[in-house]
Amino acid sequence: MPFPEFDPVLIHLGPLPIRWYALAYVAGIVLGWWYASRLAKTERLWAPGKPPVTGPQLDDLVLWITLGVILGGRFGYALF
Repeated sequence: MPFPEFDPVLIHLGPLPIRWYALAYVAGIVLGWWYASRLAKTERLWAPGKPPVTGPQLDDLVLWITLGVILGGRFGYALF
């Protein structure tokens, strides 16, 4: 079975190509953020009724995770 031929670039926005894997990263981060916020808001999941994280704390966590994914990917690409 031959390797399927498809363009790795989804669209070009001027000189900036948007690739399919970038869309997957964005979708994964946004869906994970949404799911984590839904879990944090579900009070019956937490023993005393108070979730272990607030909305702003979760937002900060997602920001740092996103930076870690981007920087870790760049470091991994440069080192290996």
